[in-house]
Amino acid sequence: MGQADVNVNLWLKDTKRFADLFNAILFQGEAVILPENLHPSPETTAVSLQDAQGKNVVKKQYRDIIMNWQDQAVLMLLAVESQTAIHYAAPLKVMLYDSMEYAEQVRIKWKEHPPHLSSAEFLSRFQKNDKLIPVITLIFYYGTEEWDGPLELHQMFDLGTEKSHAELMKKYLPNYHINLVDVRRLENLKAFQSDLQIVFGMLQCSQDKYALRTYIANHKDYFQKLDLETYHALGAFLNSRQLMEISVEKNEMEELDMCKALEDIYNDGVQAGMEAGIEQGRRSGIAQGKALGIAEGEAHGKELGIAEGKASHKKDVALRMQKLGYPLDAIAAVLMESLDSVHKLLAVAG
Repeated sequence: MGQADVNVNLWLKDTKRFADLFNAILFQGEAVILPENLHPSPETTAVSLQDAQGKNVVKKQYRDIIMNWQDQAVLMLLAVESQTAIHYAAPLKVMLYDSMEYAEQVRIKWKEHPPHLSSAEFLSRFQKNDKLIPVITLIFYYGTEEWDGPLELHQMFDLGTEKSHAELMKKYLPNYHINLVDVRRLENLKAFQSDLQIVFGMLQCSQDKYALRTYIANHKDYFQKLDLETYHALGAFLNSRQLMEISVEKNEMEELDMCKALEDIYNDGVQAGMEAGIEQGRRSGIAQGKALGIAEGEAHGKELGIAEGKASHKKDVALRMQKLGYPLDAIAAVLMESLDSVHKLLAVAG
């Protein structure tokens, strides 16, 4: 498991968020699952199998998050598998996880059985009236690319080109569906009642840094007062190592300001762009400086680079703000330029 998934899982383990996620996906936002009815379940499942030589081999699977939901009339296991990349064998992966969970339940029930069993029950290692605890697994996908992997086991088979034969065979081939939660493309964010709504909204505009800055500024009451787990999770969502690696040593309850951090990262990027422009201009100036003298040429090149770096950045900002629908006077105010200058920048960029 990568650092990004670790940060996301620690954040989702909060019972309020976990309940909110399942309530939104399963019950359209109705508060059916209550946080106080959720309890952590062992995340490691082991099953003993016999290999080709008849030897027992122990297989282990590690769940990202799994909770025991105990209501008055319902007992169920709810699991989440975090994915930052598309998994092209996801139905098989989830089927194995869930099957091993059921196999572990059968093993535990077998240990609790009374000594007097029918021959069929003994052979099955499962009593006639035994019941399994259902498992529902969500794949929590927060990658940037749209999911193009299979959503069911049948999609992983090659059943040939004869459609009628394939449909007949599907009747006898067990299927297994996955429950994909593509958080960057969810439509009904209002179904979420916790801060999941704000964070998922952020993810849906995170591919455009100007839209992202605007969104965070509009929700600054939330993003200016983050706990460390949320801060790290947002770093994972935004694929920002700078945000994921921050630590709070003196006071772990300190509130962290995402608005300032993103602004610093943005400014670092601007500075890097300007420095690249300076270097390019310096080299150009050195070439021109053969007529002026090397020292004067380097100075001229530095000035030229600064000017080119700033101009390039302003063109980029103006073009992106125009695409987001900002009026020209707003763009001019941000860039501290006249309307005529903005017109020229956009004409050059276009």
